[in-house]
Formats: sequence, C-alpha cells, structure tokens
Amino acid sequence: MLVASIIGVSLVSYLNLSRTTLKIATRSFLNNAAMNLAETGLEQALFALNQNQSNGVALATACSSGNGWTTDSATHKATATFPTGSPGYWEPSPNARAVVKVVVQNYDLSGSPRIIAKSIITPGDGGPNLVKYITIDLARRGLFANGLVARDSITWVGHPLADSWNSGSPSSPTAYSTGVRTATCTVGAVTGSIALGTGGDVYGYARTGPTGTTSGGSVHGTASTTNDPTRVTNDFSASFPPITVPGGTTGFYTIGPTDPVPTVYPRASDTTPNPADGKFYYVFGSGKVLPNANMTVGSAGTPKNVVFIMNSHSGSTVLGLTGTKTLTIATGSALTLYTNGHISAFGNGLVNGATAGANPCSALLIFGTHNTAGGQTITVGGNGQLYAAIYAPNATVELKGGGSSGHVSGSVVANSISMNGGTDFHYDEALGNLDSGGGYRVNRWKELQDAPQRATVAALFDF
Repeated sequence: MLVASIIGVSLVSYLNLSRTTLKIATRSFLNNAAMNLAETGLEQALFALNQNQSNGVALATACSSGNGWTTDSATHKATATFPTGSPGYWEPSPNARAVVKVVVQNYDLSGSPRIIAKSIITPGDGGPNLVKYITIDLARRGLFANGLVARDSITWVGHPLADSWNSGSPSSPTAYSTGVRTATCTVGAVTGSIALGTGGDVYGYARTGPTGTTSGGSVHGTASTTNDPTRVTNDFSASFPPITVPGGTTGFYTIGPTDPVPTVYPRASDTTPNPADGKFYYVFGSGKVLPNANMTVGSAGTPKNVVFIMNSHSGSTVLGLTGTKTLTIATGSALTLYTNGHISAFGNGLVNGATAGANPCSALLIFGTHNTAGGQTITVGGNGQLYAAIYAPNATVELKGGGSSGHVSGSVVANSISMNGGTDFHYDEALGNLDSGGGYRVNRWKELQDAPQRATVAALFDF
C-alpha cells in the first residue's frame, strides 16, 4: 500500500508537471503568434496606403468597407478588425481564438500616417488573454532615394564622375562643391548591367540585380579613389510606379494651335490658380513646344508653382535649349513637367535657377510619361547644366560631356542611362525625402509593452 501510494503521488505530480509544461509551451507559442498577427494587421494597413500612393488606387477604394475598413473623415481615422470573413476569428491552436484590430491615424493623408495594431488571442484553456500592441510611424518612400537608377542598363565611356551632397533646406539650399561632397550616390541597374568604362569614378555604390554585373571604373568612398569591392553588389531592386498626369478645369490653361507659346509663367492674364494646390497648369496642344529662348517661371519676390502638361508630343522635342538660352525658375518657385516628348540642353543652357545652385533640385521635377521603353530621350550635353529630379522609367537619358562646366545635379530614374566624356553627376540627398508618390516606408517601429504605454492608445480601439 505504501509503495502504491508513492507511485500514485508520483504519477499525479508528473501529470501535473506535464500539464503545466504544456500550458507554458502553448502560451509561449500563442505569445509569438500574437506578435505575428499584430504585424499582419500592420501589413494590411500598409497595403491599403501603398495601393493609393504607388498604384493610384483611390483612398476611398483602398480603405473601403469592402476591404474591411471603417473610416471617419472627422477624426481622420480608419479602423478594421481582421479576419473579415466567417467565422470572424483565427484558430492559432485548438480552441484558441484570435483577432487583430487596426487603427490608421491620418488615413486620408491629412498628416503623416500612423498605424497601431492590437492582436488579441483567447487561449483555449481559459487562461488570460494574450495581447500585443505595435505602432509604426510612416514616411513617404521617395522616387528619388538613389542617384542614377536604370530599369535596364547604365553605360559610361571616358571618365564620367558621380558623387553626392545634401543641399539641405529648400529655402536656402547649399550649392554643390567638392568641399561638401559625400559618397552616398547609388548607381543602380535593375535588370541589366553597369559598365563604368576605364575612367568612371563613383563616390558611393554600384548595384545591379542578381543577373547583372558591374565592370570597369572605380567605386569608393571619399577617403580614397581606390576601388572598394564591398561597395559593389548584385542585390539591387526598384519599383517603378505609374505616373498619374493631373487633370482639371480651374487653374488649367490651354496653349492651343493658334496661341503663342509664352516665355513667362504664369502669364499676367492668368490670375486664378487651381484652388486645391495653388498651382498654375498649362496644357500644351500637340505640336506646341517650348521655344529655344530665355524663359522664366515666377519672379523675384513672387514665387509661383507651375505645371507643364505636354503629353501629346511623342517624337517631338518639347524643350531644346542651345547656346546661352536658359530656363530660369525664380527663387521659391517650382516647375513640374509631364511629357512623353524629348528634352535636350546643349551649349551653355541652364535649366533651373539664374545661377548654379541658386534653387534646390526639387524646384524642377520632370516626369517622362512615354509608355514604350526607349521611346523618349532626355539629353544634356556640352556646357549644359540641369538641376532637376527626373522620373522617366521608359526614357533613354544621355549625359554627354565635352564642355568645361556641363553637369547634372539631382536624381535620375530612366530605362537606360549613358554618360560619356567628362560628365559630372551630383546626387542631391535631400531628394530622398521628397514626397513624390512612391508609397510609404516604416520610419519608426515600436512595441507597446507596459500598461502606461498601452493606455495612450487604448481608447482608439473602442470598436
């Protein structure tokens, strides 16, 4: 009897230990599952926002009730509970039930979006719920986060140079000089290869996709011009979101077949900008191109934001500057150009600013809208100077040296990019923060672990 009692007590103790161990293991598993589910909620919200910014899906559609969302325009808040289908919960383990609640603050882009996800798992053993809170702050993913990006290939001949600097504040930009040079310029090719020639010089990085190669030249930091193989990789990728050409009535002015093409924008007679953004839009009819003449946007002390829409110009040169002709954007003013035509600046032409570096590169945005690879050409040659951010994923961009002062400053995204002679390219790091419709990136990720932190957002989940 004594032996039987000892064996019985031992068996009961062992069974209790096994049950306790199983409970601990199950809760540990569910605890990890709660974190994964909370991140799933974050991804659902990110998908909706990026559908709007990268693919042009209207926010009302991306955050619609059909996708599980409830929106409140007064509080600028969108909420959702996942899963949306029957039975309305997941089963991460037998008899356990899990849901995720998500809140998106400033879902309508009235401010910087913030996403908070709360996962709740009710264990099947009747123990306390497992709850995880994660919050992320978002920032726009710029189209111009790199220096030179080609969908296909990049080819250099001669001794071109690419480096970088940060122009800083748009209201008082720092002009490029070797004294402020940095080595963050990425020369990247997605599907093709990079050929830097015999004398190419990259202060930064050369990156291709998995099937591409980098040959020739030298890629390095600022401390040395000796090639640094650690700065050459084949892990590069990039997305090329479609371009949405604006349309409207108020603030939109047509340059028709019989209208003279202005050289000053906005014209004195054009006094009403678009009420939504304060911009003056000029829609150029087929065959109407900018003259090889001195042109200005805005004036000293009177900044203006102007948009050129030249989207029926395939095969035509919409802007061709030669000699000493310039396109001057006054301090504080800005010009955005949408076109499927060609652009060129040769001779001593200066595009953007009365003097070199007077305006930030973001004051001139060029969007190439041609939908056929190689169907559009953007060329800068001789002593031509261009300060701009170019997004033309189907264009051929040619930077042709030969002059003593020709260069391009800003950022270039194209189908293919070629540089020759002594061309200099300077990437402006400030363009990386430019709000340019490239989707969102996570700027800050944080798990709210203790009660005081969770209390700051608890009221948001009252749904």
